[in-house]
Amino acid sequence: MIEKMLPKFYRDRKRWAFTLQMLFLTVRYEQIKEAFKKGGSILDRSIFGDVVFAQMLYEDEDMTEDEISVYKRLYQNLIEEAPTPDMMIYIRIPTKLAVERIKKRAREYELEAEYEYWDMLNKWYEKFIESYNISPVLIINADRFDWVNNEKDKKVVVEKVKEALKKIDHGERRIEV
Repeated sequence: MIEKMLPKFYRDRKRWAFTLQMLFLTVRYEQIKEAFKKGGSILDRSIFGDVVFAQMLYEDEDMTEDEISVYKRLYQNLIEEAPTPDMMIYIRIPTKLAVERIKKRAREYELEAEYEYWDMLNKWYEKFIESYNISPVLIINADRFDWVNNEKDKKVVVEKVKEALKKIDHGERRIEV
């Protein structure tokens, strides 16, 4: 369903922002519940960071005040019930590199978004991760690794995640690689 909604959103943000954000919130909540039922897993998106998109869309006037209020009310209720992750992994990436990778991935609907959208989103995520304190954080600098095209980098990143899990067991809260 998300794949069906994303092209609509990128073509007309004001019309689809709220609908898409409600869908994301629902899906993220379902994913985290399912992950913890299975004893844990790695999720590529988190309900805890989902608010970044909604807040940015509101600030950019793609969501109304009423819409962001409804969204935040549901968000607060869901994160109070959501299991806390053992660790948040944040992929830090310069906007220019992110856009290059988006272009390589070549999803038509993503290519419709202008550079400024991705840059603003990146800045919102940076603000989010600086204030995030729900669980320990591992920050991986994506400009140092290419785990998609380089097998050696993929192995290094996996090892960094394993090392970080050991460090958080010993009380560390923020690790950057």
